[in-house]
Amino acid sequence: MFLRKLHDLKNSLLFRLTILYAVAFTVLAAIGFLIFYYRIYAVTMERLDFELLEKTGRFTALMKDAGLEGVRPAIADEAASEDPQEDFYRLSNFKGDVLFSTDMSFWGSIDQQSQLQKMQNDGVTDLIQTIKFAERDDKARTVTSIIGPDSVLQIGESLEEVDEYLDIFLQLFSILIVSLILASTIIGWLLARRATIDMQEVTETAEEISKGAYDRRVQIKARYREIERLGATFNRMLDRIQSLLNSMKEINDNIAHDLRSPLARIRGIAEMSLLKEKSVDAYKEMAVNTIEECDSLIGMINTMLDITEAEAGVNGVETEKFELVELLREACELFRPIAEAKKIHLQTDLPESLTVTSDRKKMQRIVTNILENAIKYTPADGAVTVSAAAQNGELRIEFADTGTGISANDLPHIFERFYRCDRSRSQGGVGLGLSLVKAYTESINGTVHVESALDQGSRFALVFES
Repeated sequence: MFLRKLHDLKNSLLFRLTILYAVAFTVLAAIGFLIFYYRIYAVTMERLDFELLEKTGRFTALMKDAGLEGVRPAIADEAASEDPQEDFYRLSNFKGDVLFSTDMSFWGSIDQQSQLQKMQNDGVTDLIQTIKFAERDDKARTVTSIIGPDSVLQIGESLEEVDEYLDIFLQLFSILIVSLILASTIIGWLLARRATIDMQEVTETAEEISKGAYDRRVQIKARYREIERLGATFNRMLDRIQSLLNSMKEINDNIAHDLRSPLARIRGIAEMSLLKEKSVDAYKEMAVNTIEECDSLIGMINTMLDITEAEAGVNGVETEKFELVELLREACELFRPIAEAKKIHLQTDLPESLTVTSDRKKMQRIVTNILENAIKYTPADGAVTVSAAAQNGELRIEFADTGTGISANDLPHIFERFYRCDRSRSQGGVGLGLSLVKAYTESINGTVHVESALDQGSRFALVFES
């Protein structure tokens, strides 16, 4: 039993989150320590190098003023005030002959000629190095500088105090990091436990939904922001799923109700053809009528599916940058022959250029549907005007006509599926065009507005964020 509980604990999210918190904190703390440690080391070395170069700089200036005879006693005085086991001074010429030196017995052999040769090869007057002694455990920082025409000064300083300081820092930080790791493990366990408790509610909600409670939602409480976002996202997903299910139910209802008439017509055509013997031409006409009815049914079904997919956001949006003015003019040219045949004046009020980033195919479908309706319900000698403008951070496309208009009672329902106004029943169509316009417009983050009155025409406006 104990082993089983231990196995379950190891595989639990609570345990893994706790370990993740502890490991992540340990790694980050170690990285931070290394950066901090080496930064302290670098600053210490920079300060020490500055002090060594400052000393050689003083002797270089003294060499110019007083010569070798003035530099030698000055170095001796400087060295006398310092511990020979902590610092050393050695003055020599380019041949390696020592002109002055402090007690070097504690320092062992330090090759000055190789350092001078390196300086001559690199073309520098100062060379700073860290020397590791074979006879001792500590190290020294040395500077070799050319202070005169034939004079080389080498100064060294032990790094024993620096190493002791860094060792103390390392010990203190090690104790601190161990304490923080233990604290982070406990805090991580508490945070993970709280997070998993909140997630349990999401799990319970999902289980209830799987049993058929589609209206169940996660209660959003004032908790961690991530948990709130998870609950809100989960609820939005459920809203979309329920919307999709409602749309599918509505499609089924529409198919059952609105497709009955065209199917009855197809059946009637077939029955009439079977009841009486007819010529081949009559059967051909029957076949043509049947094909037309089938095409109408297919178009109706495809349009309903397009509307449902747009409302549910199934296929998403394929954005691209295109020229809107060109798209509107192409649509007008497409319907111009129909408008001229009805003696309708089709005019445009468009800028020279208007580049937008949106779904081009959906925009084309929206424009053609509205433009087709405007021409269809505008009598002879009427006018249809297409305009577009971008201002105040909005893109606005308007379609104004002098057609029959829409009554105040019909206006709130014109975007419903299969809804047809009294005056539109004499025209062709099934009442899905404006439903598609609304669904497509909202899917690309736009809104559609309508102003209309009977016998005074209509104005459809599409508004998008530019």
